[in-house]
Amino acid sequence: MEALEQKHKLPSLLLLYSFIDICASLSEEAPAKSNRERFETFLRTNTPFNWKSFTPYELWAARSSLLHSYSPLGDHTKKPAGARPIFYFAWPETREQVDKLLKERGYRNYYLMDMNTIKYVAVSGFNAMWHRVDTEPQFEEIFRENAVHVLKDMQYMRLEDELTLLAELRSLNASTGDA
Repeated sequence: MEALEQKHKLPSLLLLYSFIDICASLSEEAPAKSNRERFETFLRTNTPFNWKSFTPYELWAARSSLLHSYSPLGDHTKKPAGARPIFYFAWPETREQVDKLLKERGYRNYYLMDMNTIKYVAVSGFNAMWHRVDTEPQFEEIFRENAVHVLKDMQYMRLEDELTLLAELRSLNASTGDA
């Protein structure tokens, strides 16, 4: 969110899409054929969208384009039946200002997304995944197995340590009768 507040829209988007990628990897229940399949499956099963405005494939294409070309345009948007490119606006920009600018530059058949929408996609996906970790012991085990590869963060706190602490707190709460 700091990157977005500093008006670094593309780095913010890369962080949000990376966050979705990480959540998809951590919550993968059955081996996916590809990163794309893992990403799209995660979105379909963990976010509360009807997918009428844009599709999980279009988000995958947007993520891939940003990652590989630092642009909304990439391999998936260049295909004849490919994804529509996704452009973004964030305060203080307005949808109308950005839409007008894109049309003046000749862009057609794109989706113009408020940055709050992709933030919501990422956060709602994480919350749904974490709810499952918290309420489904079988899923928590899958999550832990998927997290074995997670690298230490900048403070050298490992995700496994955090999960162990949460399990200890649950156990402590259960033994004292606290909810």
